[in-house]
Amino acid sequence: MTAAVIGTVVFGFGTGGSSTSAYAATPPPLRYSPASDAAPATALLEQIKRRTADGQSSSPSPAGVRIHWKSWSLFTREDTGGDAESTLVPQDYVVTAHADGTGTEQQTTQGQTETHPLGRSRMGGTVPGDPGQFRSWLQSRSNVSLSDPKGAAQAAGDLLQRQILGPQQRAALLQVIEELPGLTFDGKVVDRAGRHGEAFSATSAGSGLPTRYTFIVDPAAGQLLGVEETLTKTAGKLNVQIPAVINYRTYLTATPAG
Repeated sequence: MTAAVIGTVVFGFGTGGSSTSAYAATPPPLRYSPASDAAPATALLEQIKRRTADGQSSSPSPAGVRIHWKSWSLFTREDTGGDAESTLVPQDYVVTAHADGTGTEQQTTQGQTETHPLGRSRMGGTVPGDPGQFRSWLQSRSNVSLSDPKGAAQAAGDLLQRQILGPQQRAALLQVIEELPGLTFDGKVVDRAGRHGEAFSATSAGSGLPTRYTFIVDPAAGQLLGVEETLTKTAGKLNVQIPAVINYRTYLTATPAG
């Protein structure tokens, strides 16, 4: 049997065929409240970015961080007969990273908690606040294209799982999202942690299936609250109904740690 975590190895199942298994119970889509007179997505993000960058210019503390986030991924197994069975797997993470690069990652999956030492992260060090320098810095530490929604979502996640971003860095990350091709504004939304945000989406087939990547942003502080991945046209061999939320990450807290 073969297995893959959707959002990471979607292409392992191709784009054709269908499963004979029962449909997996994927999360309900979030409810967006679009405004008929809303400005274009790039203009709205530009407004948020400017408000964010005008905040206090202090850099994140280098002493260490404690970061908490949750993820939900569609885990799919395909047997030798071609049938696929999908299960939604929730995971809870708490990372404690020290200034010297050491630390731990606590991962809870289906009630089972394991703690592992942190490996050295490419996302360590001082994060630039200048948008151009930030993009170059992030690109140099990512094996993905920041011009593709899938790559931008992955790079942003890798960064937010290791760093507390100050106002300048948050604005620079919004610039990366703003420059995604085909970016649209979905509307206001309450995320899966009950927080109010605004949703911006772009579509990519980089994973093997057309997928909409939705970035949920706090319009007041410019923080990226979460990223959702939704299959929009076909599920390939995955036994889910379209549209299907197949992965989402919710970034909950990031605080200094000794």
